[in-house]
Amino acid sequence: MKKNDFIIVGILVALMFAWMNFYPVLEKKYFPKPVVAEEQIAPVTAETPVVVAPVEKDAAIVEAVTAKVPEIVLPSAPEQQMKLSNDDVELTVSSYGGAVVSAVLKNYPETNSKESGPFVLEFTNAPALRYTGLPVVAGVLERTDGGLRYTAALGDGRFLERTLKLEGEYLLTIEDAFVNSSTVPWALPELRLMTGPMSNPASTTSMKGISTIGVDSFSAADGVHHWGKDLYKLFKQIPVGTDQFTSTPSMLAPVAPTTPQSADWIAAKNKFFVQVLTPAGTADGFDLTVRREGEGKKSAPVEVSAALQFDSKLVGANETLTRNARLYVGPKDYSFLKTQGMDQVEVMEFKSTGFFKFMNPIMYPIKTGLLWGLNALEKMVRNYGVAIMLLTIIVRIIFWPITHKGTESMRRMQALQPQLKEIREKFKDNPQRMQQETMQFYKENKVNPMGGCLPMFVQIPVFIALYTVLRSAIELRFSKFLWISDLSEPENLFAGMIPIVGSLNILPLLMSATMILQQKLTPSAGDPQQQKMMAVMMPIMMLFFFYNMPSGLVLYWTTSNLIMILQMMIKKQKPAVT
Repeated sequence: MKKNDFIIVGILVALMFAWMNFYPVLEKKYFPKPVVAEEQIAPVTAETPVVVAPVEKDAAIVEAVTAKVPEIVLPSAPEQQMKLSNDDVELTVSSYGGAVVSAVLKNYPETNSKESGPFVLEFTNAPALRYTGLPVVAGVLERTDGGLRYTAALGDGRFLERTLKLEGEYLLTIEDAFVNSSTVPWALPELRLMTGPMSNPASTTSMKGISTIGVDSFSAADGVHHWGKDLYKLFKQIPVGTDQFTSTPSMLAPVAPTTPQSADWIAAKNKFFVQVLTPAGTADGFDLTVRREGEGKKSAPVEVSAALQFDSKLVGANETLTRNARLYVGPKDYSFLKTQGMDQVEVMEFKSTGFFKFMNPIMYPIKTGLLWGLNALEKMVRNYGVAIMLLTIIVRIIFWPITHKGTESMRRMQALQPQLKEIREKFKDNPQRMQQETMQFYKENKVNPMGGCLPMFVQIPVFIALYTVLRSAIELRFSKFLWISDLSEPENLFAGMIPIVGSLNILPLLMSATMILQQKLTPSAGDPQQQKMMAVMMPIMMLFFFYNMPSGLVLYWTTSNLIMILQMMIKKQKPAVT
């Protein structure tokens, strides 16, 4: 490497660490966290001011975490159910608590077949929007102008009146009125307002170490937190009891965050769909519930839900306390969630957290740009497989100058191999002198030994960004291309019939074959033995890594390899640049 190259690399490393240190300051100054207005949905009204009774919170994880969720006592009266529907979603509401027991997403099929019905989120065992802390009462459901009303008598002149309305595509608004018509104050207890449980569809392929279900929370003070990444840590704190995890694992007790936090919204999600529960103003806290299967290292989360926590309040005699909220239950649709504010779009997890947060100003535009480009190309060609290939070509064109320079550098290095071999032989007993002479030789011939690495390095950010986009892009679900029935999943041909791997995935094999061919066409710029080893080891390693990846991602990498092979074949016809 030339002296100037060392200087450039040193400057880049220094800039990277400077950016890591100063980015939090710049973010706070120029990109402040959004301020959440106290009333986001509708004003909270009451006939007289509401007195808040403060409640002490425990900063540790609740001790009852190993206990089972208490049995919910349902009324003996017959259950009444009513539908609330628009062109996109159909919700079934129960008279037991005015809760949502199912959501039918009309625009998304349940299975990958022409005869499939719409996708259904089933909440029967743990209904969404049911309060825990209040007895489940068999109330009365009735239709209103544009919605449903649930009324339940809680005894002693106290009532819960809930109004539900569908606003927009997948958005449900909730207004809960706690009516105290008695002559004595009502000490409304601590309450939890729950989402429905979320698990992945049966057709979802799991990848080792990667969980596609999770719970997110947001507060103006702390921003978005993805609790799905902490589930395995929580598991270590929850011993597996002999009666807790059987062939039909039970729900664990709710797990509170290690530090009490308020919440401006919470979300429970799987790979493609999400519920986002947003209170008017701010909830006093939140918790999450996890169901896991397996034990020890094989333990994995299979179902999650979340709940907003509200502190106890005193509702005076002949007073009404009103709470408002909204529930989004639908696909992970970037364009729609972007309009909801308060960073709700971050259920897509496009922004990195932790150590790599400093990369967001670079990576976030790449991710959103790739998603926009993919959807724009699909509108033109009406096929996401073709759109991915076109997107790959566009990315290659953008980076053509860098890959061209890298290829030329490798060809010049190949032409200089005889002279380099002479230097190694001449100074083989003096490694320090060999290094000095080699560097001087590079400088005199104006070559950069690291130049051939550029084509690989420039692909890494794009690949990471595309992986982030494709891992939960609802657009790719059940998208077909050639023999591939679902670009969001591995091909899974002859499922269960292939020894060891379970199913046949052709694309990863094609990708590895293209890598081998690419390695053979790559000019040798170093030790031939090492290059031969890399030509064998890299394709095998990538085959192992990509075998169960989404087909769309493997299609991108395979197409990229083919373009690189074509580029090298064209260059091979031209004389080396000296």
